[in-house]
Amino acid sequence: MKKVFSLTIVAVVTAVIVLCLRYQPGRATDNCSTPTECRYDLSKLKKTDTTLLIKAGISYITTTMSNLTAIAVDGINIVIGSRTGVQILDAGGSRVVDFSVAAPVNCLAVAPGGDILVGLNDHIEVYGQDGTKKAEWSKPDLKTDFTSIAVSSNFVYAADCVNRIIWRFTLSGELLGRIGEKDNGRRKNGFVVPSAFFDVAVAADGSLWVANPGEHRLEHFTADGKFLACWGKAALEADGFCGCCNPSNIAIAPDGSFVTSEKHIVRVKSYDATGAFNGIICGQEEWEKEAVGLDLAVDSKGRILVLDPQADVVRVYARK
Repeated sequence: MKKVFSLTIVAVVTAVIVLCLRYQPGRATDNCSTPTECRYDLSKLKKTDTTLLIKAGISYITTTMSNLTAIAVDGINIVIGSRTGVQILDAGGSRVVDFSVAAPVNCLAVAPGGDILVGLNDHIEVYGQDGTKKAEWSKPDLKTDFTSIAVSSNFVYAADCVNRIIWRFTLSGELLGRIGEKDNGRRKNGFVVPSAFFDVAVAADGSLWVANPGEHRLEHFTADGKFLACWGKAALEADGFCGCCNPSNIAIAPDGSFVTSEKHIVRVKSYDATGAFNGIICGQEEWEKEAVGLDLAVDSKGRILVLDPQADVVRVYARK
């Protein structure tokens, strides 16, 4: 659901001062508050606390594409996007079909009927499972840059890192409106999106979860865009999100739990349905330095799929 975007994060590689959001532990409705300045030793992030690791087997799925940019799942089948096209794989990683697109794929989602929604920079295209192009939706704004797509049984949601909002469409592409504007309450800053990592996911009940990377939290909305709650905090400790703008990617598992990834100093982590920290799936030691573009998906079996653009593979973590 994201395009790869290279950005030097000064706060991660050179600074020892980061902005933190001081939240108290608890349920999602209790976890939002205001920023305060904190000081940390960033070198601690480079070594994962093994007591926090979740036991999981790992396997790798290779594709015939390079420059991978996005991943989505359709039950068990896996859909991979790149700078040149889209490839559909079965659960074991065998190729089913692939097709080309006219521009780099920023993000992907699979509609209820099986159509594949492909997010390019400024518009969405719709393809059948055989790779046939079925529709091209109108641009919602002249300066749109899509970074993520999520689909419910009724709506399509697209995250726009330029306008810093979520666009809501019907399943046929009719634009319904915007979600996530600034307000005078707990969202006075709106979505803070310093780079091209801005992710959206749909829960089983049709509600919406959005990563607000500059605020270091996940935000919960109704299907039509009413703000409900949020959880998350900025911290170098494993239960928080580090750097200028994380989490970079999110996914929701079938049991309602969350998977998150962080860029540059890499951590893929699990949180329960209330936002309580479960543990670390993998840490910096398993990745190239400052790895970015770690798009996420969780299939119907609960396997965690992590895109690895540096190696052009998909890492598959099966929790034991």
